[in-house]
Parts: sequence; structure tokens; C-alpha cells
Amino acid sequence: MKRVILFLAIVLFASGCAIGPRYHEPAMELPQSYRSYKTLEQGESMVNLPWWKVFNDANLQELIRETLANNYDLRAAAARVDEARAQVGVTRSQIMPHTDLTTGASRDRNSEALNPTLDHVTSNFNGGFSTGWEVDLWGKIRQSIHASQAEFLATEDARRGVMVTLVADAAQTYFTILELDLELDIAQKTLKTRSDNLDLFKKRFQGGTASGLEVARAEADYQQTAANIPEIERQISILENKLSALLGRNPGPIQRTAPLSKQSFVPEMPGSGLPSEILKRRPDIMEAEQLVRAANATVGVKVGEFMPLLNMNNFVGGAGEHPSQVFNSEGYTWTIGGDVKMPLFEGGKNVYNYKGAKAKWQQSVAVYKQTVVSAFHEVADSLVGIEKVKKVREEQEKQVTALKESAKLSLIRYESGLSSYIEVLDADQQYYSAQTALARTQGSQLLYYVQLYRALGGGWQQESKQ
Repeated sequence: MKRVILFLAIVLFASGCAIGPRYHEPAMELPQSYRSYKTLEQGESMVNLPWWKVFNDANLQELIRETLANNYDLRAAAARVDEARAQVGVTRSQIMPHTDLTTGASRDRNSEALNPTLDHVTSNFNGGFSTGWEVDLWGKIRQSIHASQAEFLATEDARRGVMVTLVADAAQTYFTILELDLELDIAQKTLKTRSDNLDLFKKRFQGGTASGLEVARAEADYQQTAANIPEIERQISILENKLSALLGRNPGPIQRTAPLSKQSFVPEMPGSGLPSEILKRRPDIMEAEQLVRAANATVGVKVGEFMPLLNMNNFVGGAGEHPSQVFNSEGYTWTIGGDVKMPLFEGGKNVYNYKGAKAKWQQSVAVYKQTVVSAFHEVADSLVGIEKVKKVREEQEKQVTALKESAKLSLIRYESGLSSYIEVLDADQQYYSAQTALARTQGSQLLYYVQLYRALGGGWQQESKQ
């Protein structure tokens, strides 16, 4: 018994080392600042704000809450997390001894030539507890546990990534609907203006001071604007249906509060700090790194398959020629032992398994680096968009103000007989086009903020329950 205890102590001590490569975060050159962007020292950083503090529209907040509660993609992602968590338990169980309750019965016809003293026919009954244990000498099982744990964490990060996507998609769709609402309002007001112009031309035509060409041109402009309205309404309905799908609802209208021009969504820019530090919280980067960890641990598992395998096994129970003997003292029996298996020739299986695991690790490193590069690319694009579209909006607002005055003066000049109808129609068309362009720029400005929030990895925080 002392020898057995000493042997087990040596086995446990030897199993404290895990072979295989140690994990190191993939090295890559990272930018020290964003292109065309100066970090701000003031205000709370946008990247540190949860979504309900970034999106100030109360109705949008309720839509996002409903999306996170009911969206089926998020439910599926949560189920994948539960599946991965269960798989960690399955893998961890391999490091423990396994005990089974076993029973057996057999009846044999013995050879008289080999066993002349035995009966021709004998019976054997047995029952008891059988225990087997693969001693993790080289850390192969522990590497498997590390791999499954990393894969579990990757699914959790993937779930967070789904939340980021859902929050951003809901906000982007909502703001696009508001932008189309503004376009619709502009079109309806322009239609009213063009209706008034058409009435004016008709009255002047009846009075003999205008030509039929003027009436025809005015009517054409009116019909063109009238045709734009159902097209805008179609786009609004499609986006409402898209947002309904995100909410887990059947297609239907979406309630909104303030129009686009009244939005108070003006978040702060990311505070000072290295881009690499800011982007570490992006769920897809965290997921990609966990998959690198899992692939690294899997390489260790495949290295362990080249090493000797030690199995311990024992049996405690009873055996006899009759079932009753299994349960009495005469039938009591036990066995303790083990075996060592050293792989010598497997047809190259272990070598190819190792090469495959190494290649998978290289793939995961490449995916991780590409994810990081894409993250910097997305943030830089969003920052440039925010910076430039602000200037575009400022100039377009000045253009709209000027064209509004131009349309007003051209109509006055026409009624006074100082200009032709072409001047009125041209000024009206330019004013309508400029208003529509400004509405789209206002929408784009909000969408760039949403894109930046998505690129920075915000949106996966959970609201605390009061």
C-alpha cells in the first residue's frame, strides 16, 4: 500500500507540468493616433458610455430595450453561450476518475484438451464498481480544458458582438426613418408650394398674361414632387418592417417622437488615449483573441498525443459461479492496476493532427490581426465622416437659407413682371433639392455617430435593474 501511495504521489507531481506552446498575445504594429483626428480632453468619452446614455431619444431607448429582450439572433447567441459553458464541464470531467456500476454473466464450454479437470460447461457471474482514470501526465487534458474555456469566453464575446450589432442596427434604422420623415415633410410642403404656383400660372393663363407652356411646366414640377411622396413612404414602410424584425415583432408602424432636426444626439468623442487601449473592449477583437488562445491550447493537446498514456483502473465487487456468490464474502474480489501505452506507429495520424492544429492556430492569429486592422479602419472612417459631414452640413444650411430667399424673390419678381416663369421654377427646384440634400446630410451625421459607436465596441452593456 505504501508503494501504491508513493507511486500515485509521483504521478500527481509529474502531472503538474503541461507541455505545449505558451500563449503570447499576437504581436502587431498598432497606430498611435487616428488619422485626421485629435483626441479631446473634455467630457466623458463616448466609448465609456452605455448605449442608454448615448442615444438620448426616449422612444429609441425603448426600441433598443425591446430589441435586446426579444431579438431571436440574440437568443440564439445566448444559447450558444450555454452550450459552450456545458462543453467546458464535459471537458473538465475528463481529468477526474470515472466510476461505473458493472454487472456481467457468461457461460463457457471448456476445452477438455486444455482443461481436463474443469467441467465441460461453467458459469461466471460478477458485479461491482469499476474505476478508470487517465492520468494527465503531460497536461493534455488540462490543455483541452483551457481550449474549451477560451471557446466559451469567445461565445460570450460573440454574444456581446450581437448586442453591439443590434443596438447599432436599431439606432441606424430609426435615424434613417427620421431622415425619411424629414424628406417626406419637405416633399409635402414643396408639393403645397408647387400647387400654389400651378394655380398662379393657371390664373395668369386665363387672364392672358401667361402661356400654356408655363402651365405645363408648373404642372410637370407638381406631378414630379407628387410622385416622390409615395416612393418616400415606401422606403419608410420597408425600414419600419426591418426595425420590426429586429424587435421580434410582425411588420408594422414604428412610433417615433421628435423629428430629425430636433434630435439631441450629440455625444462626446473618445477621450485621450492610445487607439489600441480604446479598442480592446470591442467584442469581436476579444472573441478573436480567445479563439487564438483556444487554438494555442489545442496545439498543446496534439503535442500530448505523442507522449506515453498512463491509465489507472480498479475493480471492487464480487464474482462466482452462481448469482448468490456475487453478494457474499466468498465472492468478494478486487483488482488494482494500470497500463502505459506509448504510441509508436499511427499511420501518421498524430503528426497530421499536430500540423492541422498548428495551421488552425496560424489561421486564428491571422483572423485576430485582420479584426484589429478592420477595427482601426472602421473607427478612422467614422471619425473622418463625422469631421467632414459637419462641414458639409454647415455649408448646406447656408445654401438652403440663400435658396429660400432666392425662391421668395423670384416669385415676387415674376408677379411684378420683372422675370420669367423659368426663374421661378428654377429657384423652386434648387430650393427643394437643397432641402432634401440637407436632410440626408443631417441623417448621415447621426449615422456616422452610430457607426463610430459600433466601431468602438459600445452597446453591449446591460442596464442595471432597479
